[in-house]
Amino acid sequence: MAEEMRMPPMMRQMMEKMMGGMEGFNPMAMCQAMMTSVSKSAEMAAYATPEVRTLFEEWARSVEEEISAVLRETGQLDLERLAARLKISPESAMYFLARLVKAGKASISGVKVQGASQAT
Repeated sequence: MAEEMRMPPMMRQMMEKMMGGMEGFNPMAMCQAMMTSVSKSAEMAAYATPEVRTLFEEWARSVEEEISAVLRETGQLDLERLAARLKISPESAMYFLARLVKAGKASISGVKVQGASQAT
């Protein structure tokens, strides 16, 4: 039975690579931290007035228009360069890109691993 439940070698290698340098990783602590984060987000959302939500949506649309302009100008973009150009974090840039994709205003046609060489 234990033999049946062993992780395939490829999956184990991927997991080890993803968690590289994370000795002492505690999945329970990570789950607790995620739940705390979700709870804080919900709490903050409860305090946001309709006016604040409207202002955020207006700003978000403005950022999305700027990203769309960059896409029209360049045809494609690099997340790090886009974030630097907009003076926001790559995580924030990804958030806005996801909104554009969800709205059908952009598409994702490629993803590559950092540090990977280009295929020839």
